[in-house]
Amino acid sequence: MFSRIRRRLTYANVAMTLALVFAMSGGAYAAGRYVITSTKQISPKVLKSLQGKAGKAGANGVAGATGPQGPAGANGKDGVNGANGTSGSNGVSVTGSVEPKGANCKEGGSKFVAASGTTYACNGATGFTETLPAGKTEVGAWFISGPPKYAPFETTIARSSISFVIPLASEPTAHFLKEGEGETEECPGKAINPQAAPGNLCVYEEGGVGVEGELTVNAHTYGAIMAPVTAVQPGGVASGSWAVTAEEE
Repeated sequence: MFSRIRRRLTYANVAMTLALVFAMSGGAYAAGRYVITSTKQISPKVLKSLQGKAGKAGANGVAGATGPQGPAGANGKDGVNGANGTSGSNGVSVTGSVEPKGANCKEGGSKFVAASGTTYACNGATGFTETLPAGKTEVGAWFISGPPKYAPFETTIARSSISFVIPLASEPTAHFLKEGEGETEECPGKAINPQAAPGNLCVYEEGGVGVEGELTVNAHTYGAIMAPVTAVQPGGVASGSWAVTAEEE
């Protein structure tokens, strides 16, 4: 075969041969210098095998500086005015008048009328009584002193009185209890706690100096007058308490 090629060797054949050799060597040179510029140039299977495992998450970065405050928003539109309300009715003034004795006020009083209704301010009972009620007790204190001698009579005159705040319907029976005497049925108390049975006036002596003997007690419906039975020394004194109880009906 080579003998045949030698016989047919021409300038054209040599040129074609050289061109073929150059083309083959240039392609190899280009293949040795090929650069991959995109993953699309790599087979998906090869690309998958080349992917490594994901690494650990990195530490958080330092927080950035606060950004500037944004501009204020535009004002909203004004709302629609509401409708006017209806006018209220005129109020009712409070009026007052005298309320006579009757069902609304037993002792009378005042009547007040307002929008909320009618109210009454009633008078209370007076508490006045002409005489001490039966079985009720009044108490008080007494004091007597001996003044200087009355010159014309060369004696000392001493008197003391008791007044009942509320008169009795009938005169009580009077009793005088000297200091230190015990309780009696008519006078079951003491000077520090005067008491009297119904229908009795009990005069208790608490102490005395220069007063001889007992005191006489003249009782009336409005009170009593007390005087020493014997003389009172000038400057002598005596004092005590009393109780009177109205007779029971």
